[in-house]
Amino acid sequence: MSIKILMPALSPTMTEGSLNKWLVKVGDKVKAGDILVEIETDKATMEVEAVDEGIISEIIVKEGTTGVNVNSPIALIQSEGENLKSKKVKKENIQNKLSENVNTTIKSLETSKVNKKTFNDSIKIEKLGDRVFASPIAKIIAKEKDLDLKNIQGSGPNGRVIKRDFDNAKSQNNNLPTSSSIKDIVKASSIRKIIADRTTHAKNTVPHFYLKIESNVDKLILLRKKINENNQKIKISINDILVKALAMAQYKNPNTNVSWSNGDIIKYSSVDVSIAVSLEEGLITPIIKNANEKGLLEISKEIKILVKKAREGKLSKDEYTGGTISISNLGMFGIREFGAIINLPQSSILAVGTIQKVPSVVEDKIVPVNILNSTLSADHRVLDGAVAAKLLKDFNDIIENPFEVWLQSEDMEII
Repeated sequence: MSIKILMPALSPTMTEGSLNKWLVKVGDKVKAGDILVEIETDKATMEVEAVDEGIISEIIVKEGTTGVNVNSPIALIQSEGENLKSKKVKKENIQNKLSENVNTTIKSLETSKVNKKTFNDSIKIEKLGDRVFASPIAKIIAKEKDLDLKNIQGSGPNGRVIKRDFDNAKSQNNNLPTSSSIKDIVKASSIRKIIADRTTHAKNTVPHFYLKIESNVDKLILLRKKINENNQKIKISINDILVKALAMAQYKNPNTNVSWSNGDIIKYSSVDVSIAVSLEEGLITPIIKNANEKGLLEISKEIKILVKKAREGKLSKDEYTGGTISISNLGMFGIREFGAIINLPQSSILAVGTIQKVPSVVEDKIVPVNILNSTLSADHRVLDGAVAAKLLKDFNDIIENPFEVWLQSEDMEII
């Protein structure tokens, strides 16, 4: 009996993926747990294991195939007791029988009054299937212009593609960029396609609104300096403190720890912060789960591990699936402020920019202070302006007076 190997759904949002590489071939014996294939999902490249024992009898989807639908068959496993050779013989017998039938039909038709040329032409067309008929000059033009003849409507005898058909093709595509303006056309990866689909869907269907705030982070910078001077185990980054502060702010505002789902509001019990990590092929958001309950040292260690795994394509599904709020930091690029697209099904995302030293009035004196600009994108279907504003205000209060962050980090040394 043949067992189908199906394209797996490796994330809740995955509808299709790319088959990168087969690690087995036809005839290989496999058992449950053996690695069969590498699949590229919307988040990473992952290995898929066998769940049945048997022999690989057929590879249905070739390496490098993109847009493979979830749950579609990609290969077949044959039970070990079945003889693959007998199946091959059976297939050959069927082919021989079909060949005999065709030859018999040809002989009977040849003896009739049917025009032999017409019959032979019809047989050729059936055998050629998807082949496109084109004149020699048309084939040369298609090759020079890197055009697929299947996409050209032939106007010659029996639909044959001829020279003038390329003029028509050109006029039908005159809205495309000219060849001189195109440097290259690169096929998008599965990750890039899904990022495009998800961000377009989020922007088109979610009523975003944006709240901005400026925070004096002099005390935060001082806190980080003191922590790192007294903790030799690991160095804390500004972003580590911001992740902790955001988790604390959402914990204080449980009415923001929600998402919209087909007319219902889902409430979450844990605070899980998704962190935007830039990759060569796109973006991924690994998650610090229960971030409000963790100390700065633990958060910092976890972020470093997750970022490393993300860039190596080794994140497990559990490490990037879920999340209740996201944070995206472009401060390292000198960006002052920006608005981020909500990471569905979450209802908000915080975008933070670079820290700038600017003149400010403090106690009637102009002094230099360190300012951080933050922008909260919120889903108006489930969060009202005042609710989202309270979340952002609490975040601001925490980072302007970050002693509470240190108090909640029992894994920190005394400073």
